[in-house]
Amino acid sequence: MNRHKLKIFSTGYLIDIALAVLSFWLALYLAYGIGLEPASIEGTIIALVCYGISMAVALVAFRLNQLVWRWTSADDLVRLSQAIAAAGIGTVAVLFFVDPSVTVPRISPALAALVSLVLMAAARGFARVLSGGGLRALFRTIAPNAPATILVGPTDAITQAIHAARLTGPLPIRPIAIVSTMGTQVGKIFAGARVFGGLETLEPLVTDALSRNSEVRIALIGRDPARRAAQVALQVAARKGVALMRIPEGAGATLGAVHPADVLGRTRRELDLRGPRGLVRFKQVLVTGAGGTIGSEIVKQIAELSPSRIVLVDSSENNLFQISSEIRATHPSIDIVARLCDIRDVQRINAIFEKYRPHVVVHAAANKHVPMMEGHFCEALEVNLGGTCVVADAAMAVDVESFVFISTDKAVNPVNVMGAAKRIAELYVRDCSRRANGAFHSVRFGNVLGSSGSVMPVFERQIARGGPVTITHSEMTRWFMTVEEASSLVLQAAAIGAEKGRSMSGGQFVLDMGEPVRIMELAEAMIRMKGKEPWRDIAIVETGLRPGERLHEELFHSFERVENTPVEGVLVASDPMEPPENLRTLIDHVLDAARRDKETAALMWLQRILPDFKRRGDQAMLKSVDIRSVE
Repeated sequence: MNRHKLKIFSTGYLIDIALAVLSFWLALYLAYGIGLEPASIEGTIIALVCYGISMAVALVAFRLNQLVWRWTSADDLVRLSQAIAAAGIGTVAVLFFVDPSVTVPRISPALAALVSLVLMAAARGFARVLSGGGLRALFRTIAPNAPATILVGPTDAITQAIHAARLTGPLPIRPIAIVSTMGTQVGKIFAGARVFGGLETLEPLVTDALSRNSEVRIALIGRDPARRAAQVALQVAARKGVALMRIPEGAGATLGAVHPADVLGRTRRELDLRGPRGLVRFKQVLVTGAGGTIGSEIVKQIAELSPSRIVLVDSSENNLFQISSEIRATHPSIDIVARLCDIRDVQRINAIFEKYRPHVVVHAAANKHVPMMEGHFCEALEVNLGGTCVVADAAMAVDVESFVFISTDKAVNPVNVMGAAKRIAELYVRDCSRRANGAFHSVRFGNVLGSSGSVMPVFERQIARGGPVTITHSEMTRWFMTVEEASSLVLQAAAIGAEKGRSMSGGQFVLDMGEPVRIMELAEAMIRMKGKEPWRDIAIVETGLRPGERLHEELFHSFERVENTPVEGVLVASDPMEPPENLRTLIDHVLDAARRDKETAALMWLQRILPDFKRRGDQAMLKSVDIRSVE
């Protein structure tokens, strides 16, 4: 194995030796104080040197020479006691058996060991206190039968995670090695595990550990593991057949499952909810699509902000039942109203708004699957565009304080009907912002990890069947975000929009999602998470782009002006051009054609609003149609 060059000397090591010599001198002082005969100066010096050398050897033998004092744990104190005992025995052997001419009190090595333990333990405890580590966890050991674990991550994050674990009880893992992704404290020892530098050391460490342990785990440390570290750990875990887990900081070293988000190379953002709390607290909130993946998470987050009432609107009976039952059970003080309703039903939507008069509206209901919507052109227009108009009009009629429409990155330069419908809906929400008393905004998402029908559940099913895993193109990329982030962004947009009022009304809010991720990379990561090796155990097959798909999505139009908001990680894009004055008339023409299943006519009217919108195969169809025939 490519191990680091071992360093023997460190500041702490030299201080330990000095403390040992001081301890023996104090031991002699104590011995003489109880009436024993003082030794000669020469004998005293020999004894001090002997004890110092014995301690120096013992500290190295028990791997305490590279221990960082502020990391001291109960296991280190045990080894320190053993090293001090060994040093005392070595001193006794030299002074009283090898060279009996040295005359020092026979009790002095025992006294020196006791004083050494007190001084060295006190020094380490003092270092822990100064560094903020505290003493409460100092005497907690490793739990019986704890699994042998190789920790991967920044050294400081690892020490913090282990310290957090010891605050609540014995350490549930047995660290056997630490791979520092920051290259810091290499060669040092923490919780009995030596720190190694470089991810290239991980596989040899696992191989070595498997030769000495029946079970070995790799644990990624930190809420957002470094992308390269997560990928290497996944590869090694799959090749060696060991479990890969994750330990978030502050989670008490609880071993949790690795999530695909851990290998996407972006920091998941925890958004400050003080603004949303001020907007929602003691208010009435209405959420459409409340039973969907995103809608249900939004409802859960809203419920934590103490609203007086949440009105749940969804067209799925099962989804509506599940989310309403869950929120009633977890938040019995909140009035939960469940309404089974299609957002295209103007009369019922208006009746709901008029009866409950919500202060805040989150419009999450939509059809979202691009290839499916390409085959159901008119349905996509009726729901994603027509339904949005119905809900937005109802919200304006009751003077809501804040309205947030959930859009998609596919609305930017759309090439499919789902994206085009969402883009026009964005324009309509902007148009509403000019006429409404409250704040009307849109939020653009990338792909939401794990949402129903998304790529992750599909990959999981394919892997469970033994493959193959199918992807449309090896170079396809997408932006990803967690459902928690997506939901927090919606609430942040509502709060920022309400606070800024008309100065930001009509803007498109977007979460900074870092760099897009290759779908191929996600597929490989998910296969490795199941303990398999891509291409060897599970095949990956390219199937070609589906109708309406493109290789790379965009977050902003070239003409949009992108600015930061008061909330870090949340951006807002504003369009310098106003929506056309006759926008609603044009939309009505689109929807009228869609209701009559006149796809060609609907497409013609769509292109009146979005002149640059092109779908694959549409041009030949459009050339044969006279625009006057559909007006």
